[in-house]
Amino acid sequence: MKKTLLIAVIAIFFFTHGYGQSLWNSIPEERLSNNEKVDRASTPLKYHLYSLNFEALKGLLANAPSRSNTAVSSLVLEFPNAQGEFEHYRIFEASVMDPALAVRYPQIQSYVGISIEDPTATMRFSTTLFGLHTMTLSSKNGTSFIDPFTKDLNNYIVYNKKDLTTEKTLQCLVTDEPVEINETGERSTLETFANDSFFRTYRLAMACTIEYAAYHVNAAGLGSGTLAQKKAAVLAAMNITMTRVNGIYEKDMSLTMKLVANNDAIIFITSDSFNNNDPNTLINQSQTVINSGIGVANYDIGHTVSTGGGGLAQLNVPCTANKAKGITGSPQPVGDAYDVDYVAHEMGHQFGASHTFNGTGGSCSGNRSAAQAVEPGSGSTIMAYAGICTANVQGNSDSYFHAVSLAQMFANVTSTTCQINTPNGNTPPTIDDLASYTIPKGTAFILKGNGADADGDTLTYCWEQTNPGASALNAAAASTTISVPNFRSVTPSTSPNRYMPNFSRVLIGTLAAAASWEIIPNVARTMNFALTVRDNGTPTGGQTARKNMTVTFNGTAGPFTVTSPTENITWAAGTSQTVTWAVAGTTANGINTENVKISYSNNEGSTFTTLIESTPNDGSETITIPAGVASTSCRIMVEAVGNIYYAISRKFNTSSLGNEDFSLADFNLYPNPNRGNFTVQFNSNSSKAITLEVHDIRGRQIFNKSYNNSGLFSEKLQLNNAQSGIYLLTVNDGDKKVVRKIVVE
Repeated sequence: MKKTLLIAVIAIFFFTHGYGQSLWNSIPEERLSNNEKVDRASTPLKYHLYSLNFEALKGLLANAPSRSNTAVSSLVLEFPNAQGEFEHYRIFEASVMDPALAVRYPQIQSYVGISIEDPTATMRFSTTLFGLHTMTLSSKNGTSFIDPFTKDLNNYIVYNKKDLTTEKTLQCLVTDEPVEINETGERSTLETFANDSFFRTYRLAMACTIEYAAYHVNAAGLGSGTLAQKKAAVLAAMNITMTRVNGIYEKDMSLTMKLVANNDAIIFITSDSFNNNDPNTLINQSQTVINSGIGVANYDIGHTVSTGGGGLAQLNVPCTANKAKGITGSPQPVGDAYDVDYVAHEMGHQFGASHTFNGTGGSCSGNRSAAQAVEPGSGSTIMAYAGICTANVQGNSDSYFHAVSLAQMFANVTSTTCQINTPNGNTPPTIDDLASYTIPKGTAFILKGNGADADGDTLTYCWEQTNPGASALNAAAASTTISVPNFRSVTPSTSPNRYMPNFSRVLIGTLAAAASWEIIPNVARTMNFALTVRDNGTPTGGQTARKNMTVTFNGTAGPFTVTSPTENITWAAGTSQTVTWAVAGTTANGINTENVKISYSNNEGSTFTTLIESTPNDGSETITIPAGVASTSCRIMVEAVGNIYYAISRKFNTSSLGNEDFSLADFNLYPNPNRGNFTVQFNSNSSKAITLEVHDIRGRQIFNKSYNNSGLFSEKLQLNNAQSGIYLLTVNDGDKKVVRKIVVE
């Protein structure tokens, strides 16, 4: 039986795989020069273009099973990604409309796709009269989108969100901001996440101003259409937005929103009772109009969209008398930045999430939430202000919520009762207990965790700082201030560990670069960190887990650094060398590191080989450089045993005890062995200066000289006071190099 089922599944897979390939074809942009393009709010810097048989795609999608009826789908389709490759997705129908509304608008559809190649990737997409719109959330490739590129809906643009440019001007305000609470209280009460194995469904009433409606009616080319056609166009636009918004809430919060059965009653085409450009008035009108048009008992959360330039929402409103007090306005109410940075953000307020940025410039001015100001500068998560502060971490929000936001929202949704809670059969992940540490100031460290999932789901990990900061402090002050967020949030990854700062910064020796938004403090302070683990469980809602720990920076100890090898020194492979490091008070001061681990890399830190598992933390140890190919990209890492801090050496070289030859013509070295006197000869094909270097077996340079290049090179060298032993001669001639072993008797 199992064998028969497997064969059937494989057959279906290859059928849809082959069909999927015929749906999509890469197309050069110059072939579309005469096609009318779709208006976009912003154009990505990098993208791929494909033609699509949209009607054939819709025909295949008609066979998608509803996610509410089954956890298995045999419909597998192929979609291009932002890397210019194709991925396969198992497809489920996942409407964002009440069934009664969906029946009246059958041309408006929404789906969810589960990637076969990337277990962390979920695609949420819709098909409407505006074409295909997708959003893919992946820890491997980030957030990517597919949108129509030409108005005939035959050609599509595929891009990653990080490649978007931004000219955002949103001003977001929040009413009823909560009273500030101390960090200790917050950490004890806001621990729980989407971990109760329920999939929550809220009835959404989404109203619009006539200006919002006109924008989408015009985009659909229906200026002379019927009232029904115009309402269908506006509802299609709402569907596109909510398909993407729900993709985020389903993954992070196991929560979805469905447009109510008579939502078209609050889509206004010719007249309305709204002040489109006045958010302070519009938020109250939203409550009144939605109550009147839908009925107070017939929805759980309400929201009004406009073309005004701002957003406003009240905290913690679902299932309350203020449940429609949320609005989003944008002159161009389309696109990923609008859907994620604006609508998902404002709805986040309604579900209880405050602003998380610590910046105070630009649009951040006057909008900071002191108790939750845990992200430096503009921040980068949904409840931050990416791209609209004067101190911007990045141009657009990443498509996930900060740990602080998740805790606030889950506290709200577990206290409401108007929504439908459906068991989703998804077991929450677990996290091993986390220890707290004291480490030296001015020293890099690694946050380490480990999670598990009873269902075998692929987990992603997100380490985030949770200390709220003091206002008016910029990133440059983070290394010397005890009350500012030092570390930005970075997108969840399948790695349970996070290098602080990013390992690339450690390699270049910049532990406190303001531009990185990851700054190691050089003063005594304590930082709080949360590890959020997501199981990315779809199609019926992800589950999460969170645990906290602290890192205390001792102001007396540190920085802990590697002092030898020094930069560009050459050590011969297979030889014994001495590694030294600054202990810097780490054997005391509450750190008490007795032993360290020493590792070696010959590929600029991409991988490390353990040389000594544990040796006393006394500042010096003899190691043996592994035999092998010579390298100019070597590093030594010294890590604390039983702690999380470490240090990396400057880049150095290794050379083989054998002879390396990169084809210098007629090369000759004589005599060898010698008594420190020898001649080097060769014919040079380079016009560049020639350099000769000699190192002893410990890597110490004892000779270095540059020579003008005259074609035929012949020089006698005298190594003064050279002891008997083995030396390495390195000859550099342009892009060619020769290394020769010299024996001095």
